[in-house]
Amino acid sequence: MPLRVFVDTNILLNPKFNILDYEFVYISIVTMEEIDNKKNDKELGYFARRAIRSIKKAKQQNKIKIIFNYSFSGANSLLTHKNDNHILAMAYETYINDKELVFLCDDYALFIKADQLGITSELFEFKEEDDVYKGYKELFLDTVSINNLIDEVSRGINSYNFLINEYVILHNTDLNNTIEYRFNGEKFVELKLPNSKVIKGKNVQQRFALDLLNNKDIPIKIIAGGFGSGKTILSVKMGLHHIKEKGTYKNMMFIRNPVVTDGAEIGFLPGDKSEKIFDYCRPFLQYLEDPNPKSQNQHYVEDLIRDEKVKMDVTSFLKGISIDDSYVIMDEAEDLNTKLIKLVGSRIGEKSCIVFTGDWNQAESKYKYDNGLLKLIRESKGNKLVGIVVLDEDVRSETSKVFANL
Repeated sequence: MPLRVFVDTNILLNPKFNILDYEFVYISIVTMEEIDNKKNDKELGYFARRAIRSIKKAKQQNKIKIIFNYSFSGANSLLTHKNDNHILAMAYETYINDKELVFLCDDYALFIKADQLGITSELFEFKEEDDVYKGYKELFLDTVSINNLIDEVSRGINSYNFLINEYVILHNTDLNNTIEYRFNGEKFVELKLPNSKVIKGKNVQQRFALDLLNNKDIPIKIIAGGFGSGKTILSVKMGLHHIKEKGTYKNMMFIRNPVVTDGAEIGFLPGDKSEKIFDYCRPFLQYLEDPNPKSQNQHYVEDLIRDEKVKMDVTSFLKGISIDDSYVIMDEAEDLNTKLIKLVGSRIGEKSCIVFTGDWNQAESKYKYDNGLLKLIRESKGNKLVGIVVLDEDVRSETSKVFANL
């Protein structure tokens, strides 16, 4: 990242740009005028006011200079009636005096012109690690900006385009602390987490997942993530909490698509249906523990299954049934195509919810190009009935991380 930059107007309005990330920033008086004119703009007003506050803060720290005087002597081929060319002329003359600066812009035409003038230039490109919606936004703002953002959201101004049930991480750069919320479509609401005795989130994404799993008003829950991120244990522990402690649902059902890496199908395994299903449900069963630490019941899991508090099934046997009053976990959901994810989701009946857990990066080859989990995320984000959280940290063990990162 360059340390000394000259920026255009669009860069300052970009929510991904932070003046304080740089050693020194030059801006033109033309940019100041353009930002000032956008303060009351319906779409860009919030970002313009945010930019002005950032400029003020950088000015107090002597990290910014506004360029007023310039000529077109060194850039006489530029048309003088365009604001961008005035900004470029200022950048050129500033570059002559400070060869360490980089002209930073997000306009490719402006970038080409700057390059032709011999100015060291870069395009400002913020690339997400993955273009898949992760269910949350992370913002780094000062105290005033955070207060203004919360106020504006409560008044129906949604400058950051938060989606319904999207989570937000607000890092306060003044106080070096973090606030976490969920956007309910009208305002930010605080997380409602289970008692830490049930399960405690190990990071911010897990806390988002626990808030989502705890919310009975959001019936479709997608908890995605890679190896060791905790998606299954969080979902199982919260399901057990719902049926045993809160009484939200009558039972919990665990479903898997019987696909394994070597291509074997469930029909080739020995035993009856329940025995075949049992082997596929081991990832689920390992987390079923009696929440009462003083209990001496050594048959806790068997009792749950006998009393039909816990049920298990595979996608092969779901056609034609309705799953009512249940907390449903569709595990390894990356191994579902569009047809199968429709089949599973359409089984969900009255008073039920469904939790899809999975990692599209681990999908078997037959589901790579028709991945139902990815399609569900992309097409249902922002739906009031859907919550999505992508867990991005392996919390299982340091050993596990070695293999997860291969």
